[in-house]
Amino acid sequence: MTEPTNFKEAFSFSFATLRGICCLLLFGVAANANAAGPPASIAEFLDLNCTGCHDASTHEGGLDLDSLTLTLEDPDNFHLWQRVFDRVGTGEMPPDEDLDQEETTPFLASLHQRLKATDSARIASEGRVSARRLTRSQYERNVCELLAIDIPLRDFLPEESYTRIFDTVSKSQQVSDHSMAAYLQAADAALEASFNRLLTETEPLNVRLDWNQLRRDEERTDREPEGRPQHQDIVSWSTRKNFYGRMPATSVPTTGRYRVRMRVRSVHPPDAGRVWCSVQSGVCNATASTMYWVGSFEATGETSEYELEAWIREGHMLRVVPNDRGLRQVPVPMIDDPAGTVEPLGMPGVSIKWIEIRRVEADRADVQRALLGDLELRRIATDVSEDDQHEPQRFEIESKNPEQDLRNTVESFAQRAFRRPVTQAELRPTIEFALKRLQDEGSMLDALRAAYRTILCSPQFLYFEEAPGVLDDYALANRLSHFLWGIGPDEELRQWAAAGRLSDPAELRRQTDRLLDDSRSKIFVEEFTDQWLMLHEINSTTPDSKLYPEYDDVLHHTLPMETYAFVHGLIEHDLPVRNIVDSDFTFLNSRLARHYDIEWPGGMGMQRVKLGPLSRRGGIITHASVLKVTANGTTTSPIIRGVWMLERVMGEHIPPPPANVSAVEPDIRGATSIRDQIDKHKSLDSCAACHVKIDPPGFALESYDVIGGWRERYRAVSSGKGKKWVDGMPVDPSHEFASGESFDSIEGLKQIVSSRPEQLARALATHLATYSTGAAPTFADRETLDAIVAATESTNYGVRSLIHEVIQSSLFQQK
Repeated sequence: MTEPTNFKEAFSFSFATLRGICCLLLFGVAANANAAGPPASIAEFLDLNCTGCHDASTHEGGLDLDSLTLTLEDPDNFHLWQRVFDRVGTGEMPPDEDLDQEETTPFLASLHQRLKATDSARIASEGRVSARRLTRSQYERNVCELLAIDIPLRDFLPEESYTRIFDTVSKSQQVSDHSMAAYLQAADAALEASFNRLLTETEPLNVRLDWNQLRRDEERTDREPEGRPQHQDIVSWSTRKNFYGRMPATSVPTTGRYRVRMRVRSVHPPDAGRVWCSVQSGVCNATASTMYWVGSFEATGETSEYELEAWIREGHMLRVVPNDRGLRQVPVPMIDDPAGTVEPLGMPGVSIKWIEIRRVEADRADVQRALLGDLELRRIATDVSEDDQHEPQRFEIESKNPEQDLRNTVESFAQRAFRRPVTQAELRPTIEFALKRLQDEGSMLDALRAAYRTILCSPQFLYFEEAPGVLDDYALANRLSHFLWGIGPDEELRQWAAAGRLSDPAELRRQTDRLLDDSRSKIFVEEFTDQWLMLHEINSTTPDSKLYPEYDDVLHHTLPMETYAFVHGLIEHDLPVRNIVDSDFTFLNSRLARHYDIEWPGGMGMQRVKLGPLSRRGGIITHASVLKVTANGTTTSPIIRGVWMLERVMGEHIPPPPANVSAVEPDIRGATSIRDQIDKHKSLDSCAACHVKIDPPGFALESYDVIGGWRERYRAVSSGKGKKWVDGMPVDPSHEFASGESFDSIEGLKQIVSSRPEQLARALATHLATYSTGAAPTFADRETLDAIVAATESTNYGVRSLIHEVIQSSLFQQK
């Protein structure tokens, strides 16, 4: 039995429909000829609450009580029953009736017993998780580590699907003929890069370009960016001109990863004393207008060096320019004027002394160890000129027993790739294939390359090998390492797995701390946060430049950095989970502090900043990153933000609206309030049931605009000339929960939600378990989740404690 891929899409219930389904299912218990018959408590509940409205002749709501049975082995039936159990348990069913515990308790107890028994039997037989493979980012990291290279292999692979928020969930990880071809292509690209590095002795590119070389060209020393012979530097100004700041001299000869160092200072900085600049790469003309982000830096009046690293494509050049909409900008016509006409105006800019570009390549000795182990290379004579440094046949492996050395080397590689010991039987086809290549070509290098290609596309490498029941130590090490590092186990984890001691609770806890404390846990922080909070959608929309002219590229790339640093801080210091909703600190740089209108304490880069009581910030829910991804670039919607808050933070799943109900579209002219539109929308019975949950957090978050700025009025498009936007309708963030708890501001919402730490902890534990195991917790896991939450109460539900308890649980340690 398997769970529907997306239950929310499969079923959408109004109160009346839910009541009918409940009664229909309960009647089916009595009618099921294959069952032993329902307990008296279920039959009595059916008679008292369902059959009066839903029999074969009336079938209110279009439901016929004579058609369904209690066959829980059927996944559709199981999940209908589970939803009914939840609705009755929360008092939402039957509608308009207040049932006392004497009626509901026997029914719920009996149904709980049957649901848990069925689900537990399924888990014991099949496991919680179906076949789970590496995600495209995990594939990239594993292959690059195996081959000692660093290239963006994920670009070869299809985009991942997201189920239950995450791309690690096995049920969405389909592999088609198209995707298998993509894996072959990725493996070939990786092997080519690794073997080319092994067989090439040239040093990587390393050039330093001074101010004279960085000028656009010798004939136009006065053009973009402007040469300043008297300063011995290049000055780039803030302007809207397309591709301004491009530097042809920085064009790279080959595609690869490059480290860019530059020595710069600000020119005529504003009162803050710094000029935020962006570095991008691209062809820098209209024939290929796409620009790729390299990084940003904040130049000050003191000459300083900055270092960035990025993958840069062949022929692309760097573009360095002040990129802060808060700066005064040089009009485009002025940029084309002769040199010397701009600087006296006191416009802010960035002065560049020199730029150094270095190709980042793996150490050749590391590549040799990864590919050959202890084997040595020898130079072979060729007819190729010594000037050709890229000829792949200048070396061969030194071996007195090629066949045995080939067997040993392939076996060693396979053990690392499969993340466990391998048997001779499962390796035999690959070995035989490699030996045949050795006999045909006479080259051990060719034979190894063919074997490695087979291994990198094999199921043993692409998939997590987990048998139903308790995971063995190798599978546990694999799951733990991919959870916290996004890559296969390191040598220490493999050693503990080989000793059979990783599953010891104390050792597992120690290894969890070791992985979390390692810098490689940054991968977990960023990838989990991206998916949990939907930050992977940060580039999906571009804020309307007329309504939000202050939004720039530097701010855009800064937004997720705050959230990553915040989540890392929660984990590092085991801070209470309520900080997700409300905190007295956050992490800012000077650009983001200005966006939030928070006084910058000084210093450079991202740093922890204490928030005052009037900051209107604190907690992830007020981070500009999440406020941007829950808006469409022009308007905000309480519905979208409310659903985000419920599902991502509070752990409540909301079904999609009925197909025949149109979406609410905010009025960008500011003529009609969003509250009036939603009030009209939820007057429909099919909408009211969900809006009572969605609206409270959604309206509270309306105090923040499309780019996460504070507002008291909506922005509306100006109909006149000059000003791009005008103040529209006032924002009303007040609302009331179904429980009767009311608030009139975002602070009121925070107080209510943060007073429910158990709910927040359970929601986060559920997300952690789903992300780390590849399957969402099911009905039989509910008591385990309760135990995880209870075990962290003594730490005020600390986030690091929650991670530990998830890993220590049967949820994590069983398939």
